[in-house]
Amino acid sequence: MLSKEPQKILIVDDVTENIKILIELLKTDYVTFFAKNGKTALEIAKMKKPDLILLDIIMPEMDGYEVCQKLKANELTQDIPVIFISAMNEVGDEAKGLEIGAVDYITKPISQPIVKARVRNHLKLREAMQELKRLYNMALDANPMTGLPGNNSIASRIEKALSEKERIGVLYSDLDNFKAFNDKYGFAMGDKVILFTAQVLKKAISSANIPDPFIGHIGGDDFVAIVPSDQLETVSSEIARQFDDGIIQFYTPEDAEAKCICSIDRKGEKQAFPLMSISMAGVDLSHQVYTQYIQVNDALAGVKKMAKAVHGSSFFMDRRGKN
Repeated sequence: MLSKEPQKILIVDDVTENIKILIELLKTDYVTFFAKNGKTALEIAKMKKPDLILLDIIMPEMDGYEVCQKLKANELTQDIPVIFISAMNEVGDEAKGLEIGAVDYITKPISQPIVKARVRNHLKLREAMQELKRLYNMALDANPMTGLPGNNSIASRIEKALSEKERIGVLYSDLDNFKAFNDKYGFAMGDKVILFTAQVLKKAISSANIPDPFIGHIGGDDFVAIVPSDQLETVSSEIARQFDDGIIQFYTPEDAEAKCICSIDRKGEKQAFPLMSISMAGVDLSHQVYTQYIQVNDALAGVKKMAKAVHGSSFFMDRRGKN
C-alpha cells in the first residue's frame, strides 16, 4: 500500500524570524518551504503546487494582496487556498483579504494552536473539495452501461501515476470472440456479458485487497484496471479464472458442450468460433520507461496483440525496462 504524500505548505514573509516560527510549528506534519518576496512566491507556487499558502501582507515591491490576486488569476495556482497572516488587524484589512480570494485571515502575533487548527481544517476542506470534483468529473465521464470511469478518467489516472512515479501497473483487457457471440445471441445478451466482465474485474481486485482500486471501461468489451505492480500477474490470473468459470452460463447447453458456436465471420461466411475468453495486457509503470499516457496506451495495444494471438484466456506483460 502506498503511503500518503505529506501535504506541502508555502510560507511567504519578508521577515526571517516569522518564517522560522511557522516552519518550526508545522514541520512535523507538513513539508514546508518559503519565499521572502512576492515574485519568488509566485514562481514557487507554480513549480511546487503547494496544498496551502500562508501569506504575509506587508512586503516590499509586491504586497500580499497583489500576490493573492495573481495566484487567483493563474489557472495553475487559482485553487490553492491562501491564509493571510498579518499584523494588519483592522476589519477592513480582513474583509479585503477575503474578498480577493483568501480562505482565512490570522492576525499577528499568532496563536500557535489557532494556526495549526486552521491550517489543518483548510487542508481537510481542500481534500474534500478535490474529492468531490474528482467524483463529479468521473460521473460525467462514466460509461452509461457499467457506470465505470470512462476514457478521460482513465487517461487522467494514468497521467497522475506517471507524474507521481507510482509503483502501479496498468491492466488492459478485452474479450475474444465477443462479436461472434453478439451476432448469434444478440446485443442484449452481449450487454449481459459486458456487465459480467465488469463484475469479474471488481471481484478479482477486491479479493486481492487492493486499496483505492481503479477500474475503467473504455467502451464495448474493453476495460482498464490499475493495480500495484507486484500484483499484476496475480490479479490477471484471478480475472482469467473467474471469467472462464462464469462465461459458460451465457451459452446454450449445446454450444457449451461443443465449446464453440457457429456464427458469421467478417467475410459473411459461416465459421465455428471458440467460446469467449479474455485477453489481458500489462504495463508496469514502476520501471519509469514511459512519461506520457499515449506511450502507455501504445505499449498496451502492442502487448494486447500478443495476448490475442493465444487461444483462450491469457495475460502478456510489457517487459521493457525490466532488469
